[in-house]
Amino acid sequence: MRRNRILGIPYDTITLNEGLELVEGFVRTGETRIVVHLSIVSLMRARRDKNLRIFLEESDLIVPSGRLLYWAAKFLRRPLKEFIDPSLFVKLLMTQSAELGKRVYLLGGKNDTIDKAYQSLKKDIPKLFVVGKHRGNFERGSLENVVKAIGKASPEYFFIGLGSPAEELWIERNIGKINAGIIVLIEGLFNLYAGKVGKHRKFTMDPASGWISRREIPHPRAFKKLWLVPVFFLEAVVERLFWKH
Repeated sequence: MRRNRILGIPYDTITLNEGLELVEGFVRTGETRIVVHLSIVSLMRARRDKNLRIFLEESDLIVPSGRLLYWAAKFLRRPLKEFIDPSLFVKLLMTQSAELGKRVYLLGGKNDTIDKAYQSLKKDIPKLFVVGKHRGNFERGSLENVVKAIGKASPEYFFIGLGSPAEELWIERNIGKINAGIIVLIEGLFNLYAGKVGKHRKFTMDPASGWISRREIPHPRAFKKLWLVPVFFLEAVVERLFWKH
């Protein structure tokens, strides 16, 4: 695995299969590891937020997500091996957890989103072993109970989707209490799995390649952050002109 940078923010250059193999290796160590997806939104925010930048630096796997990051890495002559769609990668991690017989905990989404996401995921991955789930917009007074419940469940895979930077901050404050193995930050993907944003991605099982995707889904926050695109593009051009190897 090679770690590179875009606009000073780190990312890992891997293929989809390499990412899955790395996470499986993390699971076998029994240690707590953090997997994050780097979007343009989180990248640009990390440039202004020191704490978020440090969180990324200390993460064990940083998976770039989005076509613009794929383009930028190539434009800056630090190309990615392949484009990795976050919704596919996360779903494959859940499939991996089922194949390994590991416990899963889901935290995120608003109101009934997590329940609908769970139903959809169980339909696609019948052997998914979810030992607990909780919506993300819980009352502040119930935080301690939520943390205790996760800690008691001791999931090997913990998927958290509170949006950035809320989920990074949540992990920083509670990582020592939740007894989780692989912590995967997924931002708004529970909305996708619940069918509340765009359309469900359709999957089929191919004996040779495993899960394959038929339809691409836009990032749930893509249209709300369009103003970041020209800024990101301009800064990438400046870095290309002045960055020295």
